[in-house]
Amino acid sequence: MAFMVVGLHAGFFSEISELGEYLFVNGFFRIAVPIFFIINGFYFYTTLKNGSPQLWFKRVALLYIVWMAFYSYYWAFNPGLSITGILELIMKFIVGYHHLWYISSMMGAAVLVLILRKSSTKLMILIIAATFILGVFIQYTGNYRVFQGGLLDLLFNTTWMHRNFLLFSFPFFAIGYLVNKYSVHKMISEKVVLVGAFLGLALLVTESYLNYHNPNREGDFDNFISLIIVCPLIFILFKNKEVSGNTKSIALYSSAIYFVHAFVLIFLREVTHFEGVSLTLMAILLSAMASAFIIAINNRVKVIL
Repeated sequence: MAFMVVGLHAGFFSEISELGEYLFVNGFFRIAVPIFFIINGFYFYTTLKNGSPQLWFKRVALLYIVWMAFYSYYWAFNPGLSITGILELIMKFIVGYHHLWYISSMMGAAVLVLILRKSSTKLMILIIAATFILGVFIQYTGNYRVFQGGLLDLLFNTTWMHRNFLLFSFPFFAIGYLVNKYSVHKMISEKVVLVGAFLGLALLVTESYLNYHNPNREGDFDNFISLIIVCPLIFILFKNKEVSGNTKSIALYSSAIYFVHAFVLIFLREVTHFEGVSLTLMAILLSAMASAFIIAINNRVKVIL
């Protein structure tokens, strides 16, 4: 999934096929981030059960500050000293630079789960459904310019209006939380999960394909209807698999690749003419190499992963 995020930001398949790129970048690869949120929510339940949410929030906040500082050259020094520039700077720090929106959004989702943890499960499921549907509604009405020319059109075509902690992160984070709380992953047979995940992927690709061929569509997609089906099932499918080896090391590499890949892509775009598949593969290779150094540093100063 970390590789998918790299491919998404590198425009995987762009030099080969416009349709192929769209189905990957605005289709298949979009499962990665929601599943990351499901994983985070799943283990956040364990955090709450152990009574250590403060430590979790402190660690994540520190992680956010460290990586925002690492990328500060690309966001902190661009706005001017005008009121607009200062507000833009504040907004960027709250939302997060580029891919770092994920961390701030995860913290927001965790706060909501923390607030709702003693509520009834029915209420939480209702809120999950309502927030997810609203996010999809804003995404689609924005991309299809339903309110063209009005204030809603301007707002709904602003990415953070639908890809935020409430309408995107929370539904998946809360699903992961509930899956762990009620051991849902142990209740469903592997055959059912496998078939469901396959059908969910087919729905996602179909949804992406229909969007591609619709002449009224503009912009990229984060909030797909089918994600709420396919992402939990893929998570459950692999959660039930026994993996031999050092899974902690895999997790560290995944995190490091996610955090550093944007810097690697900036570097490669400045010094090479790679694009699409070649850019994706080279970015994965260099990100993995850089990750080895990041992990080594993290072993000494445990604030960057």
